Amino acid sequence: MSRMRLYVLLLSILSFPAAAVDSVQIKGLFNKRAAVLVVDGQQTVIKVGKTKLGVTLLEATSEEAVLYFNGSEHRIGLSKQIGGTYQKPTKNSVRISSRNGGHYWVPGNVNGVSIRFVVDTGATNISISVSMAKHLGLDYKKGGLVSVVTANGTTQARIVTLKKVSVGSITQHQVRAAVMIDDSLPVALLGNSFLRGVDMRTENGVLVLTERF
Repeated sequence: MSRMRLYVLLLSILSFPAAAVDSVQIKGLFNKRAAVLVVDGQQTVIKVGKTKLGVTLLEATSEEAVLYFNGSEHRIGLSKQIGGTYQKPTKNSVRISSRNGGHYWVPGNVNGVSIRFVVDTGATNISISVSMAKHLGLDYKKGGLVSVVTANGTTQARIVTLKKVSVGSITQHQVRAAVMIDDSLPVALLGNSFLRGVDMRTENGVLVLTERF
């Protein structure tokens, strides 16, 4: 063990109270710099030598990371999960039948509030109306103002970040959304800010979304 790594480990033990961690998954690695972790379902970015959510990142390569939590070190690879008992990560899937003129409608949840989406691969972000933003309790007026090209022409939107978006068993955190200022959008669009995190295919007219690690 290197002197620097030993120092980081000792600092972690002395500075942070023990906190039970049930599950840790690595979703991204930045060689020797940082890692994207999902700790007990909460995604975070941790730099080498830092501690978040009870987990300390000791080392990182392009393929694996060395973590310290629950009183011991753990060496795990990208997209692997470890916890009190090892569980191989599974990919959640959602099947959506087409309806209403061939569109794919799916119930979802945003920040704990139920919402109904229509899948739109042509939308850069999840897109909602001002009325829907108010229903979701979003402080959209603080979002950056951008111009958006729609089927009805160019309009303006406020860009916000949704803390949690769920579609069936698939959940993503910190998802960008556009709130259409003219309030003319009649439906909520499930755009690519969410869809880029899933694999999509069709089976006999059914759209299948599969979580991507």
